[in-house]
Parts: sequence; C-alpha cells; structure tokens
Amino acid sequence: MKSNVKKWCILLFSAFMVMCFSGMANAEDYQANYMAKVKQNNDTIGVIAGVINYVCPKLVPDADKICNPKDPVGSAVGVQKYMEKDWDREEDDIEDNLPELLNEDAALQFWDAVEQFKLHFSYRETAKKLAAEKKWHDAFLNEEMAFQYLVKCASRGIFAKKIVDNE
Repeated sequence: MKSNVKKWCILLFSAFMVMCFSGMANAEDYQANYMAKVKQNNDTIGVIAGVINYVCPKLVPDADKICNPKDPVGSAVGVQKYMEKDWDREEDDIEDNLPELLNEDAALQFWDAVEQFKLHFSYRETAKKLAAEKKWHDAFLNEEMAFQYLVKCASRGIFAKKIVDNE
C-alpha cells in the first residue's frame, strides 16, 4: 500500500512539475511571439508606407500639396481630408459628395485603407502596455489584432494600386 502511495505521489509531483515548466515555456513562447509580431507589424507598416507613396500622387489633383514621401501617414490623412472636405457624415455616404479626383475608384479603396490603418493604433498601444507588465500572452494577442487591421489596410492599398495601374 505504501508503495502505491509513493508511486502516486511521485507521479503527481512529476505531473505538477511538467505543468509548471510547460507554463514557463509558454510564457517564453508568448514573449518571443510578441517580439516577432511587433517586427512583422513594423515591416507591414513599411510596405504600407511604400504603397501610400506610390498611390497618393495618382489620386488627387495638386498632389504635391498633399503627398509627402517623407510622411506617408500624413499623406494618407491629407488625401482622406481632401476627399472628406464636402462630406456631411450625418447626411451622406462618402461617395455622394466627392471632390475632383484623378481616380475615384482607387481613391475610395485608399480611403478605406486609411480607415483600417487607424484601427490598429489602439491595439498596439495596449500591447506595449501589456508587454511592459510582462503579460506576454495578452500583449501578443493585441499585436495580432493590430496585424489584422494592417492586413486589411494593405489589402485595400494594393487594390488602390492595381486600380491606378489598370491591372
């Protein structure tokens, strides 16, 4: 009888140790996953910036006043503000009162891309706070959510590029 109790105690202790060490491994995995996702998101933003710089001058008249290759995010916001200048958000869809555009279909895709891009900021901010608290799992999940919005943004941006290139 004592032999069985001893075996069960060793087995339970072993199982407990495996659970403890696997939990530590998961925490380390989430930290590594978080760091990898941060890099992926930063790289994705770099690609998005390139698309903005390419597409922006092909959307609005007098683009040199709006598009600035050194500030792609500012350029994107500038295009969006230009498109929204006659828009009554309470009354109309954006398509109802568009100003003169060089390519309306591409501009609408671009506008939507900027909207998607805006949504990623809060998730990245939350992720940084959680990482500072070493809450790696939640930090990773927030970076992953930011990535989803960046992918939507990139997709719309690529659609805009294809439209201006007549592809």
